[in-house]
Amino acid sequence: MIVRNLLRRKTRSFLTLVGLAIGIAAVVALGAMARGMSSYYSLYGGDEVDLLVTQSKAVDAMFSAIDESVGEEIAHFPEVEEVAGMVLTLPSVEGVPYLPVFGYDPDSFAIQHFKVVEGKPLSSRAKGKPLILGKMAAEDLKKGVGDTLKLHGRTFRIVGIYETGKPVEESGAVVPLKEAQALAGKPRQVNAYQIKLQRRRSLTLDQLTERVRRRIERRFPDLSLSTSTDFAKKQEWLSYIQAFTWAISLLALFIGVIGVINTMLMSVLERTREIGTLRALGWRRRRIMGMILSESLTLSLIGGLVGIGLGIGAVEVLNRMPATLGLLSGGLSLTLFLRALAVALISGAIGGIYPAYRASLLVPVEALRYERGGGGITASHFFGGMAVRNLFRRRVRSLLTMVGIGVAVMSVVALGAMANGLIKEFTSLATRSGVELVGMEAGASADLSTVDEEVVKRIATLPGVKGAEGFLTGYTTLQDLPFFVVFGYPPRGYGIRDFKIVEGEPLSANRQMIIGRVAADILKKGVGDRITILGRSFHIVGIYETGVPFEDGGGVMGLHDAQVLFGQPRKVSFFGVKLEDPDRADEVRRLIEEKFPEVSFSKASDFAENVVDLQFTRAITQAISLLAIVVGGVGIANTMVMSIFERTREIGTLRALGWRKRRILKIILEESMALGIAAGLVGIAGGVAICQAFNALPMAAGFIKLSLSPGLFAQALGIALILGAAGGLYPAWRATRMQPAEALRYE
Repeated sequence: MIVRNLLRRKTRSFLTLVGLAIGIAAVVALGAMARGMSSYYSLYGGDEVDLLVTQSKAVDAMFSAIDESVGEEIAHFPEVEEVAGMVLTLPSVEGVPYLPVFGYDPDSFAIQHFKVVEGKPLSSRAKGKPLILGKMAAEDLKKGVGDTLKLHGRTFRIVGIYETGKPVEESGAVVPLKEAQALAGKPRQVNAYQIKLQRRRSLTLDQLTERVRRRIERRFPDLSLSTSTDFAKKQEWLSYIQAFTWAISLLALFIGVIGVINTMLMSVLERTREIGTLRALGWRRRRIMGMILSESLTLSLIGGLVGIGLGIGAVEVLNRMPATLGLLSGGLSLTLFLRALAVALISGAIGGIYPAYRASLLVPVEALRYERGGGGITASHFFGGMAVRNLFRRRVRSLLTMVGIGVAVMSVVALGAMANGLIKEFTSLATRSGVELVGMEAGASADLSTVDEEVVKRIATLPGVKGAEGFLTGYTTLQDLPFFVVFGYPPRGYGIRDFKIVEGEPLSANRQMIIGRVAADILKKGVGDRITILGRSFHIVGIYETGVPFEDGGGVMGLHDAQVLFGQPRKVSFFGVKLEDPDRADEVRRLIEEKFPEVSFSKASDFAENVVDLQFTRAITQAISLLAIVVGGVGIANTMVMSIFERTREIGTLRALGWRKRRILKIILEESMALGIAAGLVGIAGGVAICQAFNALPMAAGFIKLSLSPGLFAQALGIALILGAAGGLYPAWRATRMQPAEALRYE
């Protein structure tokens, strides 16, 4: 009976199911992405790796920098059998924005699990720059043994293809440790040390681990020791990613609940006389509630199963795209499917409770006298008048739909404000000090860009160049700040002048630091205090303000101090170029890139738009916004289809009175668009409230400021209008297809 009742209104049930399925598919895909990203951290461990050593305050393991002398000393611990250094970097290559490149000593134990299935393995005696490529990467890049691959301007020769059984590893490449250090700009440094312990009969693995831990804590207090299995759990970025996926799951849950409530309320309304008959025949309220809840849960269960299928399909498609190569592989799991199914069933349970309760309250005598419809439609010559009146005939349904669509529009506003904020910060960073061009390492992520200082000096001597200056950025965690940016500038250069000192004085010596006002307030630091970063102590000589959140939440030190601190000797992350004639910017840019192919340039005003990281972030936000839009469109279509069913006899009467199809089409589209506009305004208001609440958080003040703009509001309102128009097209067309005689006989 449950399935039969749902099939009585196939279109309505189908639209509700589609809305639920899309939300559940998002839960599956984003959950797989979070799980896939966590698998990146498993790369630091292996089957034979017992312990990992990384820099304790590094924001991420890729920013960890440990000197090779540390590994040499750890190798002499009596509990240690072997130590292997490892470097992981993410250059972009041939359409792939992030290619994982691992650096190992070819003779170490840590490289043994890269099983070469074609060609030959890496060898310390190989000539040139050898590279072995993962099977997935080889297929995607269409590369084989004997081909070449260019990474950060360096040409490598592919000597072998490997498999490991781990998609993330098979979507990358392996090069000798020295080459990886050069690629990552970490000479004589590694991201992590992998330790293989000696197995002693008298000591357990836990006892050996504890001994090594005590030795490392005593000898290297700025390093962190963890087991391979616990390493990923200690990465703070993973908790942020997981929180984000849960937020999207809650969004899907909320929209799903509203869709189910709308559908089940409509079902209860149109079956009022039927329910009254059942009550008159002796059905108790509990049985009526059970029937409605069973229908709701069945609909949600089917939607959940379809959504899981769609999610699996989306993961398979995304996994074949260069931008997400290997990122989602292995991310699908039974736990993820159960979570998605739980979200669907909870949507059904919550969405069915109120309609079921309402059905149980129906009094048999009143229910048997119930007539659907009521309240004729009257003509109106202005947009929204009659449409708004008709929407208010079912206030609860219209309000629920408005809230559901409003949430979708709200997510578009909030995510758009986040992307705008990031672009604003990068643009502000690039356009300061009067520079016309901004350079960085070609093909590198903004976080991992490294350029030799000598290159910057040589660029400064080129024709048309007035001056060039580089600066270094590094990231760490610091007390209550999970993300603290350190900028290294030449103390007497022009770039540091933009950090306006409001208290204290500028830098004048080594081991000094000026910090942003936001960071000073959060860390409770002032002029004269000392601050310890990655085991090094610095004297705070000044407080500055710039108005850029991640600058005001960070600190500035001399370039040499920053290079030493982050293990980047004679390196900079970015550099600005001042020109003698700004009108010749394109000509000078081409000249520099021709002479120095290892760097890439953008006009200062266009820099943010060309950063790979921001392009990737924007693509993700647009994808999530598109998801919200699709779900919102389905919600409006569902509501309008319900309205058409409910007013079938009414529409038949109007057709019999001479209303043409065009006029029926117009009024239904007006109602749909009125609903979309109202939902858009609600969503914009909600988005503004979320942005203001986020910007009021102390932590946000030192990281990012969500940036609202008239263009973003216009975009959100345009989306709401499109949602209204698209969601009303099918219901309006369906209404025009009604024949007057049949519609008047409709029950």
